[in-house]
Amino acid sequence: HLHVVFLCWANMAPELNNAKAGQTLFAAALASSVSPARVQANPQAPLCDEDPESPLGTDKVTHCTDDQSPMGWALLRTAMGFVRYASNGSHRHQAAAVPPEDDKKGDSERAFAIADSLELGLARETPTDFTMPLRRSRKLWRFRVIRSEDKLKARMVTDVGDFLMYAQAFLEARRIGFFLYDPGSDGQQLYDPAAPAFTLHYNETRTEWRLVQERCQNCMLAPPHLSCSSLGKQQLAVARHFRRQVGDGLSNCMEVVVPGIYANNTAVVWCPMLRRQDLGATHKEGDHSTQRLITKLPAWNEDVESLVLDFKGRNVVASAKNFQLALEQKPHHTLCQFGKIGNTTYGLDFKYPLSAAQAFGMAMSTLYWA
Repeated sequence: HLHVVFLCWANMAPELNNAKAGQTLFAAALASSVSPARVQANPQAPLCDEDPESPLGTDKVTHCTDDQSPMGWALLRTAMGFVRYASNGSHRHQAAAVPPEDDKKGDSERAFAIADSLELGLARETPTDFTMPLRRSRKLWRFRVIRSEDKLKARMVTDVGDFLMYAQAFLEARRIGFFLYDPGSDGQQLYDPAAPAFTLHYNETRTEWRLVQERCQNCMLAPPHLSCSSLGKQQLAVARHFRRQVGDGLSNCMEVVVPGIYANNTAVVWCPMLRRQDLGATHKEGDHSTQRLITKLPAWNEDVESLVLDFKGRNVVASAKNFQLALEQKPHHTLCQFGKIGNTTYGLDFKYPLSAAQAFGMAMSTLYWA
């Protein structure tokens, strides 16, 4: 059955029960971790033919050997509550000024808290799993976003309720922070509002949104003066918002530029220290170092006098925040969809080549859509 939705104004629905059925799903959605040192020089099409829905593939469907490699065990352990392990380079050693006694005490307490959480299987000190492109699939992988009543906080969970990420909007600073710890659960002792894993910045007119990773994969081991921390940091996505007239209605739209994908299914590290500047200004046709996503426009329905859009597999209700995205070169193949499914709950479904951080970031960028 097709589920047709009217795009109107809205909010979002009650919390889900935590269950274990979705734990294997999230692990299966991840591609294997590959060391950046093994990445080849230039992004290109994958080493195997993809399914017809895949963004970079052909219309042939063949078996992909990449999908048989070990999957993202770190994220699997996160979803299942087991001990996480840190990837190479997760601990940064560098010269620094001696901190005040209060700072040293705080760092010491946090170190002990992390050690305790490791024993309990709650520590999540590396964001690598959240920046990995999902494993290739014909269908969209299903997740949910549960917003707070004030609409300034949200949690990304699996479709059955397992916690993945927490986001909080800081309106005066014009940014949204993304955290790997949930301040309302067992990870609250490690939650630090001043230390997000990712940050989504937006301009004064709320038309440009830029998602960055706070600890760059390329500069993780570099001293501060040789890192990109003061040059804009590692960019994961740039979105530009606008409205378009469709029939007698106005549709909220976005165009998103994300780093390209290497043949081994790892994303291009968009770091200024690698001579990569503004991610949003570099996309050119035929350039595989970046990919552009566009909004799938709804249609104007004369019978109901409203904009309508088909969200496959979801019973979506009306909201101005509902959207679907597709690759520019494959505008009819949905890569990401965000649709309201309850009072404070949205379905967030996406697939390769997007990562969890990118999809959640694009969903949160609709904060002001009305």
